[in-house]
Amino acid sequence: MELISVIIPNYNYARFLKQRIDSVLNQTYTNIEVIILDDCSSDNSKEIIEQYRNNDRVTHIVYNEQNSGTTFKQWRKGFELAKGDFIWIAEADDYAAPTLLEELVSRMAADKDIKVGIVNSHWVLPDKTFINPDYTIPDEVRIYNGKDFVRQHLLKENYIYNASMAVFRRDALSRLSDEYMSFRSCGDKLFWKELSRQGKVLFVCKPLNYFRIHDSKVTTRSISSGLLFSEENRFYHMNIQDGTITNGHTRADVIKYFLQYIENVRPQLQSEDVYLHCRALWLNECDYRNSQLPFIFRVQCFLKPIV
Repeated sequence: MELISVIIPNYNYARFLKQRIDSVLNQTYTNIEVIILDDCSSDNSKEIIEQYRNNDRVTHIVYNEQNSGTTFKQWRKGFELAKGDFIWIAEADDYAAPTLLEELVSRMAADKDIKVGIVNSHWVLPDKTFINPDYTIPDEVRIYNGKDFVRQHLLKENYIYNASMAVFRRDALSRLSDEYMSFRSCGDKLFWKELSRQGKVLFVCKPLNYFRIHDSKVTTRSISSGLLFSEENRFYHMNIQDGTITNGHTRADVIKYFLQYIENVRPQLQSEDVYLHCRALWLNECDYRNSQLPFIFRVQCFLKPIV
C-alpha cells in the first residue's frame, strides 16, 4: 500500500483549518503522512494546528517566522519533507470527501504511467454549493495522454484549478523546473503542465473535492489587478516556444478566449486603465500589423479578424 504525503499549506485560514485537517485524517485510504505548514499566520491557526501535534499520522508541523510571500515556496518546502510515493497538496481552505484518495490512488497504482490524477469538485460559496459544468466531462473516468490533456485543458481554462483536487507521483518532481515559482498567479498552470507531460493524466469525474470560493483567494486578487492576464500571456508564449501551440487555429482560439475573459470580468477589474492594458496586451497577439507574429498567422488575422 503506497504511502501518500499530504501537504497542508496554511495562511490565516483558521476558520477552515479543522474541517480541512479532519477531512484528511478521515480518508478511507489510511497510509498517509500529514505535513502541516503555516506561513506565519496572524490568526489563531497555531492553536488549531497544535491540537493535532500528537496524531501519529502528522509527521511534520512547521511554522514560518516570516511570511514566504508565495504558496509555491510552501509547496516546495513540503516536497522536501515528503517521503510518500504520491503527494496531495490539500489546501487549508478546502475539504474533501472521505474516498478522494482511495478513488485516485487505487487507479494510479495500477498504471505507473499515470503521473497526475484529479477528481471533480463541488464549488463552495457562502450561500450555496454547486458543480461547475464547465469543468465536467461526460465520462466517470477518463485517462488522457498527458500532452493531449495539456492541449485540451490547460491552454485556456485550467482544469486543475485547485491543488486540492489533484494527486501526483513524487518522482515526477525530479523533472520539474523551478520556473513555476516565478509566477504569482499562473504558476500552478505551469506546474501541472510539466507534470502532465511526463505521462498520463487520470480524471475521476466524481465531485470528491470541495473547493471554497472567497475574496481572499489569490485568483480573485490577481484578476482585479490584471496580473492573471499578463501571466497568462507569458504562459501562452511559453507554449508557443516549446511547441505545445503549433498552429494558427490554436493561437486564435486561445487569444479569443482571453479577450472574452477580460470582457467578462471587466466589472471586477480595479480600474479602466487595467482593463485597457489587459485588452491591448492580448489584442497585440492578433494584430496583423505586428511584425513579431508569424507571417502566415498575420495573414490569417487579416483575412479573419479575431475581434
